[in-house]
Amino acid sequence: MRNFLRNQNGFVVFVSMIMVLISLGFTVGYLHFVMGERILFMQRFAETRARYNAITALSEEMGPLLRGPLFNTATDTTLDDGEIPEMVGGYRDVYGDMVENPVTHRSQRHGRATGYSTYNSFINEPIEVEYTMQVNYRARGFEEFMYLTNEEAPGGGPWLGTTVTFGNNEELEGLVYSNDDITMSNFGCPEFINLMNGDEVEEFSEVYTAGNFNLANCDEDQIFEGVYEDSMPKIEWPPYEGQDMVRGQADFIYSGNSDINVFDHTHKDSLIMTRLIFQGSQIQVLQWKYIIPPAFEPTPPASMVNFEKELKMYHPQYFKDTYGGGENFFRGELELQHYDFDPPSNPTQFLTNDILISPEAVIWIEGGQVQVMTDPTLDIIGRYTIATSGPVPYKMHHDSTKIAELNCNIWIMNDLLFADSNQETGYVATGSPNRLGLLSGGNIIVANTPANGARNSFAGIDVRINAAMIAMNESFLIQYWQNTTQLYNFLDPSGAVKGDGRGVPTQFSPHTQNDDIRGVVMIFGSVVQDKRGYLKRNAPGPYPISQGIGYNKDYHYDRNLRDFPPPEWPETKNADGSSSLQLDGIGEYLGE
Repeated sequence: MRNFLRNQNGFVVFVSMIMVLISLGFTVGYLHFVMGERILFMQRFAETRARYNAITALSEEMGPLLRGPLFNTATDTTLDDGEIPEMVGGYRDVYGDMVENPVTHRSQRHGRATGYSTYNSFINEPIEVEYTMQVNYRARGFEEFMYLTNEEAPGGGPWLGTTVTFGNNEELEGLVYSNDDITMSNFGCPEFINLMNGDEVEEFSEVYTAGNFNLANCDEDQIFEGVYEDSMPKIEWPPYEGQDMVRGQADFIYSGNSDINVFDHTHKDSLIMTRLIFQGSQIQVLQWKYIIPPAFEPTPPASMVNFEKELKMYHPQYFKDTYGGGENFFRGELELQHYDFDPPSNPTQFLTNDILISPEAVIWIEGGQVQVMTDPTLDIIGRYTIATSGPVPYKMHHDSTKIAELNCNIWIMNDLLFADSNQETGYVATGSPNRLGLLSGGNIIVANTPANGARNSFAGIDVRINAAMIAMNESFLIQYWQNTTQLYNFLDPSGAVKGDGRGVPTQFSPHTQNDDIRGVVMIFGSVVQDKRGYLKRNAPGPYPISQGIGYNKDYHYDRNLRDFPPPEWPETKNADGSSSLQLDGIGEYLGE
């Protein structure tokens, strides 16, 4: 019995030792796991420190170069110095540059920096980790704006009023920007609305002004749905640098001033009209000569009446009191601009009759006006930019000693629709690859054509436009001075030149009393202009009639423009010369 107990005690000691060893193994394993996890945590923490150090480098060392003044400083704090904590370690290999995008030819800014930090190993030796970050900014383009105006004053035509206000029944969506004060009407308030996708907000509206908001009787909580901010940087205007880039990258160049010689008084100047007709994925280009009346000095008294009428029509600054009467006082530069100089009836007399077959092109018109239109059965397929130069001087045909100036306007002759757009509303399909840019060195004018609703919508109604538009001098507007109203078809009762009756009789007679309402201008695109152009003239004002002359507005932003602009479309710059940049991407640099 004693031997059994002795053997049992020995077994207990042996089992106890085994249990102790097993426990010790678990303890050592657990401690090893804990130490490993701690080291792994310290490694990850060091990597995080290194990442923040790299961002600190981009912010402190490269921030001024990379960013410049941003529109969205209120919401974009990616590289905001105050948001970045100070970390153990440091940074090195800080690099930044400005390059040109090879596709859009716009400026891009790129920054790269390596941050580093350390952690201790099992044996308490420091181990260094590094993390390289890169950031890219791209220049903002004018296509990003639903609406941008340099000056909130009327422009583009005769008999202008004073400051233009935002008022009742005006809805603007997307990005709205002004270099001037934005003033609300005393007779109703606009709405700056969010971009919606069903019941969901897809993008909040953004309204910025370099001046102030004058709210009048409007409640800011009701008219602004998204971001709004005043005292912003002014956008550089006019965008001459962008216009020069378009000219330099043009695929096709046509001259509208090749028959002008202002230095030779014996030469009778003629102007050249260009017409572009979109026919699916091709464009027909027509050019012909024309002169702006009056053509010849009159032989009194028989031709004096017509001479004076033509002179008033095109150059009202040479206004006379009555036909053949004495000189009246100077009324200012009231230019009644026109598109309707008829092409030759004989096709062989066209100066140019080309067919351009290209899915993408930039077409530049030097020193002349251009009419743009679509074929009645073929809408636009492709990506195109149409651009004109600035104003061009020429000698008046009837008197070579008088120098006048031609505004190189773009005239919209009928609907400009993409083939995949809604043909009734002009809505641009999401993901559409089609783009159209109209960059005018003068105005962009909705011509008073039958297709555009002339003569109180007698033969057509509404205008649908799929385009990004820039009117450098001065506005996007309608041709209100050519109308069929009783009072303003040529002269108003006081004898002032407020309208004219140029055009074929079936189009402009008989009179349509007080109305020449042509429908609705429906835009899915972008409107950028020097001054605000009129889309309607009515009471009160210099055309005090009701309902009046012109169109209602239905403006929408084409969000496809943010994916890719029209070819060579200009970027924006700030008035101080800095670039207007937007964050395009930030993340780890993985090497070339």
